[in-house]
Amino acid sequence: MKNYLFIFYAILLIVLSSCHYTNSSYFQGVNRNSDIGHKIENFTPLTIQSGDLLGLNVKSLNPEGSAIFDSGSSGSSSSSSSTGAPATGGGGGGSSSGYRVDQKGEIMLPLVHNIKVGGLTIAEAQNVIQQAITPYLKEPIVTLNLLNFKISILGDVSRPAVFPINDEHISIPEALSLAGDLTISGKRENILLIREINGERKFVNIDISSAQLFNSPYYYLKNNDILYVEAGKAKFASLNQNDRTLPYVLSVLSFLIVVFTFNKNYKIF
Repeated sequence: MKNYLFIFYAILLIVLSSCHYTNSSYFQGVNRNSDIGHKIENFTPLTIQSGDLLGLNVKSLNPEGSAIFDSGSSGSSSSSSSTGAPATGGGGGGSSSGYRVDQKGEIMLPLVHNIKVGGLTIAEAQNVIQQAITPYLKEPIVTLNLLNFKISILGDVSRPAVFPINDEHISIPEALSLAGDLTISGKRENILLIREINGERKFVNIDISSAQLFNSPYYYLKNNDILYVEAGKAKFASLNQNDRTLPYVLSVLSFLIVVFTFNKNYKIF
């Protein structure tokens, strides 16, 4: 009987050892002392790139003149679809959906024609446009915003999708929350950030399990950034036939051993 009990406990040990605990905590090592402030030094404003769609709202003492430059966008993404793509294109000129930045980094405004905005922040571009239209308007006030700011999140998250962003200030944790967070099998330490800027594509590994994320220059996302969450081995374990059948086989063997031992002791059969 001792031999059968030994086999039973051995099988039980194998089953228990196959269950792994995965530490899925975020921001490990962060100092949680509320009295200590952490200065934010890694945020940089968005810069305008080719293909961006700019919403321009102009107000002045002569409203009829302002309407010539106004794109009909006042800071919202109402002209964008659910995926963040604009409803209509502009080709560099103004329309109800904004001004499209061409390959030269320029937009075409009525009367003043081409204005270079590529590489400028939103605030800098506002000043450039305001100076350009001042000769045609009385005390113009210019409000500029990026209409097609969007990020893509795919991989092992709850809701992979393309998300339109209404603000130029969004962090990686905020972005992942839009996608419903990572699943339990998603690799926290191996998230791929794909960024295209100034004609170059960068691939950056992001580890959200570490508190160092808050100091990363990639903590804040840019327009058209892509986040890919890699799935862990546990995601695919259920697809392996051996992994699916092994627990059942072990359960049956354990049951048979118990029945055989009980029958030997009490002579039921």
